[in-house]
Amino acid sequence: MTPLSYFSFAWRILVRDRLYTLSYGMCGIILSTFFFQSVRIHIHLYGGISLSSIVSFDQTPQILFYTSLFSLMSLALFHSIQRLGDIGVMMAVGGNRLGCIWLHSLVILLLLVPSALIGFSLGLGFTQPSTFDLAKEIQTFFIGLAFVVLICFSVSFPTVGLTTFIDPYRAIRRQR
Repeated sequence: MTPLSYFSFAWRILVRDRLYTLSYGMCGIILSTFFFQSVRIHIHLYGGISLSSIVSFDQTPQILFYTSLFSLMSLALFHSIQRLGDIGVMMAVGGNRLGCIWLHSLVILLLLVPSALIGFSLGLGFTQPSTFDLAKEIQTFFIGLAFVVLICFSVSFPTVGLTTFIDPYRAIRRQR
């Protein structure tokens, strides 16, 4: 399969399940808004993000950052678990493990990245810092987007990869 056909097939999966896509997308927008707000506050207060700093746990941005980060991770996990039937059918028909992993990672990426972009733009309208610095806003956007892409791949690769080792015919029989 070429990358374009992976993209079109992933898009068709999202369009096929419109209601789930809409609900996951709306939750992703809300969680991304809080996530980008926490990254933004962190960058404006401290100049960057330190994942190992325990001292800043007494401040709200760090707690909001980890809460929204783990919420986005669980959203991606639940979306990949929802696709177990599709993975079983694909493995029974084609048996391409790597193609299955890439396809479902792309589905999660197509779901969370637009939600993150909308969440970032919504977050810009909430509260403006006392000094608006375009460089810090761009840094916030790229750091937050890098975290969202990292979430997509770090959640989808292990979960979808492990589910491709399950007997695909048993997964198909469960769908009946």
